[in-house]
Amino acid sequence: MLEQKIREAIQGLQEAGALSSFDIPEIKVEYPKDESFGEFTTNIALVLSKLAGKPPREIAESIKGSLNIEGVSSIEVAGPGHLNFVCADSYFRSVLTKTLSGEGILTKNPEKVLVEYSNPNTHKEFHIGHLRNVFIGNTLVNVMRKTGNEVIAANYIGDTGTHIGKCLWGLVTLYKDENFESIGNKAEFLGKVYSEAQQKIDENPENEGAFKALQKRFEAGDPELVALWEKTKQWSLDEFNRIYAELRVSFDVFFYESIEEEAGKKILPELLEKGIVRESEGAVIADLEADNLGVLVLVRSDGSALYGLKDIPLAKKKFEEYKIDRSIYVVDIRQSLYFKQLFKVLELYGFHKKMEHVGYEFVALKGGETMSSRKGNIIPAKHLIDDVVLRVTKQFPESPDAKSIALGAIRFAMLKHSGASKIEFDIEESVRLDGATGPYVQYAHARIESIREKAKALGFSGETANESISFHPKEKELVRELSKFPELVLEIAQTNEVHKLAHYALRIADKFHSFYSECKVINEEDKETTENRLYLVSSVQKVLKETLLLIGIAAPKRM
Repeated sequence: MLEQKIREAIQGLQEAGALSSFDIPEIKVEYPKDESFGEFTTNIALVLSKLAGKPPREIAESIKGSLNIEGVSSIEVAGPGHLNFVCADSYFRSVLTKTLSGEGILTKNPEKVLVEYSNPNTHKEFHIGHLRNVFIGNTLVNVMRKTGNEVIAANYIGDTGTHIGKCLWGLVTLYKDENFESIGNKAEFLGKVYSEAQQKIDENPENEGAFKALQKRFEAGDPELVALWEKTKQWSLDEFNRIYAELRVSFDVFFYESIEEEAGKKILPELLEKGIVRESEGAVIADLEADNLGVLVLVRSDGSALYGLKDIPLAKKKFEEYKIDRSIYVVDIRQSLYFKQLFKVLELYGFHKKMEHVGYEFVALKGGETMSSRKGNIIPAKHLIDDVVLRVTKQFPESPDAKSIALGAIRFAMLKHSGASKIEFDIEESVRLDGATGPYVQYAHARIESIREKAKALGFSGETANESISFHPKEKELVRELSKFPELVLEIAQTNEVHKLAHYALRIADKFHSFYSECKVINEEDKETTENRLYLVSSVQKVLKETLLLIGIAAPKRM
């Protein structure tokens, strides 16, 4: 609204001859870094100075004199020519009304979006690095649905490749006499077998030859190996589904590498015929050196298919079968070059679609080394979750749902970092009630619930606000932050920067605690102020709950 009002004022000045005729550039209205300057600010006068041939402060004063905006109590010209807008109490009341009604969080141009995330490999354990992927992907899905987009949550299971062959070799060689049915945690057992097999193959060239021979038999369809693969793959899938259920994450569609590999082999002759890929020393490659993207190997010289051969047909399937407008891949940052290569190959193939890679860095426990399934030093997700639940149970012995607090602590600790940041997960820090943690934010929600319950018992409702009562500065700070929620969610739906939601939740919690320490909410001798402040904290609770739910964290009523 402000942008349009300012544009109309500038046009009026041009028509009156106070400003020369020129095309009015984009007008940006932002939040001031220092809240004492007001609710909004714009530097448009500085932008117009060269176009109009006048000092920016003079232009700013002219614009100020032409503006009369409902809900704005004063306009100040500051510094070299910034326009600062201070809003009236009516503006703050309107924000609370909109907040409680849930207005303003729908994109103007909704899309059908497919978000591919999680993507674990069968025959390996689900570790804490996988958790970061799940939390980012799940938050993206939630945000995009919140903004009115139609979203398909997809999971691409790695059920083929050399790691499968190594695990199968380990099973039939190192554990040929094992009674598999008696094994308790079968998924953990597979991770152990894979790691041991990798070590044995690295240590002995004869073992490597035996593994490669088994791999060829498996790829040729050896009935016993295929049956063992199907049985053990299900062990992994069962464990993945158990973890997803615990994390309260679900998917609309599953893709499998074994199926996409067959589709890739069918499309390979066409790629060769069109010259998009070529044979090189027995392998099939896409030479992208001219685009400074190096070489992408689709098929090794031994005939084994790599990711690219599978991802090309899968990219087409997503758009053609699911009729999507945008495809997002949540995959670790090490694959950044690969996705640039993949998107370039698809472009050369004539496939011009909106495809994005959302990358993220490694996760390790504080003081630990980088994890590797090959080394066998991964931290299984279930072990981390169990450890954090145990600590939360000790810290919050009266909590009715320690697991929700624990999962919230883990999610928040990972989501508060941008994807470009490596994470050293600190278990002790993640469960603290003070600091940038999930429990700290959850506590703010629970504290508001306690206030509302106490007020209700005393006969207060908090459902209406008295327009004659002015806002305290601490109340204004809270409302300013609440007003940013719709815009932030819409921004994240475009930029994929989900860490900003965690930072926003922290700001809301911080400002609420600051408000609560200075402003008494329940005062039986001042019922009007009490009702107003209950109306405010109800709005805070609503936004805090929605923010937490978007990042997949429960909003507890008690801690």
